[in-house]
Amino acid sequence: MGPVTIERHPGRLPEVLLGAILIVLTTTVPYLNLINALLFSGIIFSGGAAAWYYIVRHQIPLTYRQAFVIGSLSGLAGGVLSVGVEYFLLQVFGYRPGLESLRLLIDWATRMAPEEAPTFRQLLAMVTAPVEITVADLVVSMLLTGAIYAPFAGVGARLAVLILKWQARKK
Repeated sequence: MGPVTIERHPGRLPEVLLGAILIVLTTTVPYLNLINALLFSGIIFSGGAAAWYYIVRHQIPLTYRQAFVIGSLSGLAGGVLSVGVEYFLLQVFGYRPGLESLRLLIDWATRMAPEEAPTFRQLLAMVTAPVEITVADLVVSMLLTGAIYAPFAGVGARLAVLILKWQARKK
């Protein structure tokens, strides 16, 4: 038997952080967060950007599984950071990210279905009501949001690998 070689893969931290930062931006920046109203598109894009950056930075191909892991980690980190940033903005500035986008969507829905206007206004009143958030609520929200964002970002990373493999085949 010859010597055993262990294949090392470069670290993923910068790529995971890039994906997480993009998730924070697409979930907290006013009107940019509307992109997530279309099947979490911003989160899917963020996972794809993390995988793309990994491939371009290290110049090595990724399997779909490896890409999904990188995307999922960025989704998990992005979900946790997103809730943390939203909590900070709510506590310090009294600002709820996404509220202006929700108002815009409710105005649009009210114009489309005027007979449902009272229901939409009631929904807006419930969402804008003052809230008290405990540490337990914050932790649970971070974990659940990260768990929801992770598979979407993972799918985005797999899509990025698929697109890059298609492009490589064409050349």
